[in-house]
Amino acid sequence: MLTPTEIILLFFMSLIIIREEGKTENGFSAQLIINNQEYSITVSDPFTKEDETLLEWYFEGWLVTPMLNTETAKKAADSVNDYGLSLFEQVFKQDFALYSDYRQLKPKINEIAFEIQSKTPEFQALHWEGMKDPDLPRPFAVDCLMTRRLINPININIDIPVSPVINLLAVIARPDEDSDVGYRTISRPLVELIEQGNLRVNLDILRPGTYESLSKHLQEKGRNYYHIIHFDLHGGLMSYKQFQDGVEKSRYFYQRGYGLDDLEPYEGVKAFLFFEGENKGKAVPVEAAELTDLLTGKNIPVCILNACQSGKQIRLDKTEEIDDNKVKMGKGAGLQYSNETSLSSRLLQAGMQMVVGMSYSVTVSAAKLMMKELYGQLFNNQPITEAIRLSRLELYNNKERQAYFNEIIDLEDWLLPVVYNNQPVNFNLREMTPEETEKYYTDLEQSYRFPLPIYGFVGRDLEILKIEKSLLKHNVLLLQGMGGTGKTTLLNYLREWWTKTHYVDKIFYFGYDETAWTVEQIIFNIGQQLYDKYQFGTFQAMGDAAKLGKLIIDLRSHNHVLILDNLESVTGQPLAIQNTLDKDEQQKLKYLLKRLKGGKTKIVLGSRSDESWLKDVYTNNNIIYRYPLQGLDKE
Repeated sequence: MLTPTEIILLFFMSLIIIREEGKTENGFSAQLIINNQEYSITVSDPFTKEDETLLEWYFEGWLVTPMLNTETAKKAADSVNDYGLSLFEQVFKQDFALYSDYRQLKPKINEIAFEIQSKTPEFQALHWEGMKDPDLPRPFAVDCLMTRRLINPININIDIPVSPVINLLAVIARPDEDSDVGYRTISRPLVELIEQGNLRVNLDILRPGTYESLSKHLQEKGRNYYHIIHFDLHGGLMSYKQFQDGVEKSRYFYQRGYGLDDLEPYEGVKAFLFFEGENKGKAVPVEAAELTDLLTGKNIPVCILNACQSGKQIRLDKTEEIDDNKVKMGKGAGLQYSNETSLSSRLLQAGMQMVVGMSYSVTVSAAKLMMKELYGQLFNNQPITEAIRLSRLELYNNKERQAYFNEIIDLEDWLLPVVYNNQPVNFNLREMTPEETEKYYTDLEQSYRFPLPIYGFVGRDLEILKIEKSLLKHNVLLLQGMGGTGKTTLLNYLREWWTKTHYVDKIFYFGYDETAWTVEQIIFNIGQQLYDKYQFGTFQAMGDAAKLGKLIIDLRSHNHVLILDNLESVTGQPLAIQNTLDKDEQQKLKYLLKRLKGGKTKIVLGSRSDESWLKDVYTNNNIIYRYPLQGLDKE
């Protein structure tokens, strides 16, 4: 059922519909529906191809050289306002009666909602979000709900089962690792919002950020599980020639891997999301239609993309190719090659109720600001359309963005979010039952809490990314670093982070700075956490060999994490706390780890030294899985 707020919006907001009817010599014919009256209007693109090229440079190129071309950037910023004023004149001032109807609604501007209904990609290519009344202080999209809709949408009824929580899947891909956007730019604020607000949101982060992983994960969860899927990765429009150039540079491969056919040659450009490849610097481009096919039938109501150009729709009667996965407005492919380039609008065909994308590349600082506000409002029981509007308002009121060379620039990127709406969004949430409430708070209380250092916890996004990627290749990793580099602090933080983002089911931590943990003690401790009291009683009644064998089988077959920290104490190394194990106990510990090698449970070994006595445990196929921890990263 709809929330009370959504019912109020449905019955008390005035809806203005701008519906495309057909093409004219210079633009489009359309119907404007306002106050139950219909008016015929004509609309043309306020921008020339040179103006659009300038706007693209403003959003995607200026931040690279922010000290230069400031006057040109100001001209581009001013053109956004001019564009909006021109659209307003064309839409509302062609007919006196039409304008009179609009003026009746104008005093209650916050109660107006706009819906742009289109037949063609070209109509959607107009920057409707920029439309502005010269008598009002802000563009309509900042103060009003503004969504886009396809006139002939794919009608797939999503029957969302009643749920006490919002299930959210974050798909994060960082193909270039340390040369890429911060790993947790979006996900960390999300986790903090959920925790601070004590919100009933179940956040899963996909690991690794590959197409194969996404495909298998969605198959495992089945239909009707997730309410929101959020793609935090790179996106763009790409011609086939640009794809071929990427193959020649070893950025892409013709054989794209699991679930993907070889990319056939195509005309014009297509919209892609770029998933992680097998190694750093390798990306897997997945085309909009392929992603749509994957998501069809999963019944996910909302998709949010802070991927660059995910909502970008171009006029394909005026495009030309340039390098680096970008598209420049200009002359080129003819109308016969026109197709749907907006990833956002394509995803509606997967049956989604709402898709949020970006019309141009968005800066990291803007994405972080917008998503924090969007989810903060959404989790505060605002309807998702209002949450999106408020996040756009946040971008409008706070225009400072981080550019290259640590420069700060002002951007009018409130224009970039594009919202496609297929039907009203309904998450079908309910209150928790008493039993669910008890379990929820019991799990919350029993989960590990990271004791925040006095100076806070910063600068480890790159390490977290690399540690997680390593553990997905081989389930044992040695985290090595000198005393004072923060190994234990990082491992303790990971215990909380991995729990909150559902990286694993359970986490078992043993610090040899606390005690000299023997294998017998480890088995007892893990058994207490792994089994209920009846299972644990049966487990304890077994002989030592049987207990060890059962625990090894259970750990190898389930997705847990075992952390052994401060291992330098085990062998009594200089300056280490002398919680040593004798040779027999060392061999027992090594035997346990070797038996767990290659299983589903991930093992992290923390030490100041290379722990050569365990080298064959963290080595696989002659590859040594050791991560040297150093100082804080740039973030």
